[in-house]
Amino acid sequence: MTTSPLSVPPSALILGAGWLGWALAESLAADGVRVTTVRRSAHAPVPGGAAVVFDLADLAVDRDATSELPASLRGHDVVIAAVAPDRSKGDDHASTYPAASLAAARIAQRTGAGALCWISSTGVYGVADGSAVTEATPRSGHGAAHDALCQAEDTILETASPVLRVGVLRVAGLYGPGRDPAPRYRDVSNLAGRSGHWLNLAWRDDVIAAIRVWTSHALSDRPTPPVLNVADGTPLTMAECARLVAQADGRAFVAPPDGDIVAPQRSNQRIRVDALRALGWTPDVPNLRVGLLRLGYTRLALDAQPYGPNTANVREFLRALAGLSEDEHARVLTEWARASATTAFARADRVLADTMVRVNREAERDAAAGPLLQMMRVGAEESAALDPIAEPALAALMALVLRDVLPTATFDTLVASLASIIPAAHAA
Repeated sequence: MTTSPLSVPPSALILGAGWLGWALAESLAADGVRVTTVRRSAHAPVPGGAAVVFDLADLAVDRDATSELPASLRGHDVVIAAVAPDRSKGDDHASTYPAASLAAARIAQRTGAGALCWISSTGVYGVADGSAVTEATPRSGHGAAHDALCQAEDTILETASPVLRVGVLRVAGLYGPGRDPAPRYRDVSNLAGRSGHWLNLAWRDDVIAAIRVWTSHALSDRPTPPVLNVADGTPLTMAECARLVAQADGRAFVAPPDGDIVAPQRSNQRIRVDALRALGWTPDVPNLRVGLLRLGYTRLALDAQPYGPNTANVREFLRALAGLSEDEHARVLTEWARASATTAFARADRVLADTMVRVNREAERDAAAGPLLQMMRVGAEESAALDPIAEPALAALMALVLRDVLPTATFDTLVASLASIIPAAHAA
């Protein structure tokens, strides 16, 4: 999804017409783009386009092979490479990406394309400490697969010239129609020691929209970053994913078993997409809940949680708050005056603010604050003053929104003034 109209290229050559590439081809063809798709096996063309059987590895090996390129590969405005290893043929990262990137670069250079877009992976960062990752974050992983991804990126980026704009789109975990992420989070025993590790996802059609945004900018000579992250912008911990899948299945959530914290099998990072958003892109599927709904998990629509995974707690708290007696009201204010002036509270408040941003719950925060502020107004006017209890109530409410991710001591400090009406934790 984009927030502004985009131009489309008259023609596009898509290398790797698989799950992502074919959907991209259909999207472009529907808008009148002449699309040529390339893959190693025979396949039908998209409407108005052409389908070419060609092995990119042959071109990577033979520098002179460009003279033998099929005529249908020439004369495209943009080349988009969405290749992936074919496990059924014994492919892996090392045998796929370096060769395919070299072939894509040669095709783009020698056939007159104005832009070359390469689909890479956020796995190149290799961050393992849960920190936020931007395009400026150094690539720091290791292993044959990581090295192959980085080598391919370097090949593409080195191809840039005054007449050829190049871009590397680092995509998070792809999912969408035909690719359901839920099964891997049903067995929580697999998450022992990893429940706090971060997962980043990207809906397939949002990735297609990102490719189209980048292409539109590149071909119109607008400022275009050579590297962009593509993700939904709402990272989740493994435990949060498992909780959401349990809700989608209609099962009670069972927390992952305790275990020694283990090193991430891949990465443990939170992907930022600010640079892509600055180009006018907005995800149509902004989080896993919406994605699972799109995949047919209708229970999530019946179990809407506007305040996040702790919605039941938030609702119970608001009901209890509305029933406070005058004596309880006075006690809360006395306790708040004492507690809010302490160093411990100031520290807890900072943790709350940092965590809210870190786990991307600003929308849930705002949704929960609305009914609270409405309750706290002294008078019917919009500008009416707030009941003095609004401040401690807001602190407790925000703590409840983040109950599943806040340290226990931080949570207890924030809700201390209203501890008597804080509901017991719900297992969702």
